[in-house]
Amino acid sequence: MTGSVQKACFVVFTTAILATILIAGPVLAAAPLEVDAVKFSKSFPNTLEVVGVVARRHTSAGTFSLIDREEFRKCRSVGCAKFLLPVRWSGKLPSITSVVKVKGAVRETKEGKFIFAESVEAVDK
Repeated sequence: MTGSVQKACFVVFTTAILATILIAGPVLAAAPLEVDAVKFSKSFPNTLEVVGVVARRHTSAGTFSLIDREEFRKCRSVGCAKFLLPVRWSGKLPSITSVVKVKGAVRETKEGKFIFAESVEAVDK
């Protein structure tokens, strides 16, 4: 191969790599969904993160329910929410009115949408 052919191949190869990187852009983590976004969504990725305020706990069943943070901010009570998103969690249940981020899978059940949690962590209000 001549020097000019090698140079041309190098330029084409480098341009293709740079174009792939620039077009794809940086990989950014998706922001957690609010409870109302889950309420109105028709489909979900395999795993997602949801942020909400704990409104109910059922220790014997290993479940708790979330309400939307904006709804909690408006009425300052967990009792006024019209939509509760139930979460099944095998760890220690968070306390009522705590704000948590839940990572898991949303599934439709006979009771409605349910999150099967992989992790639950407290977040700032």
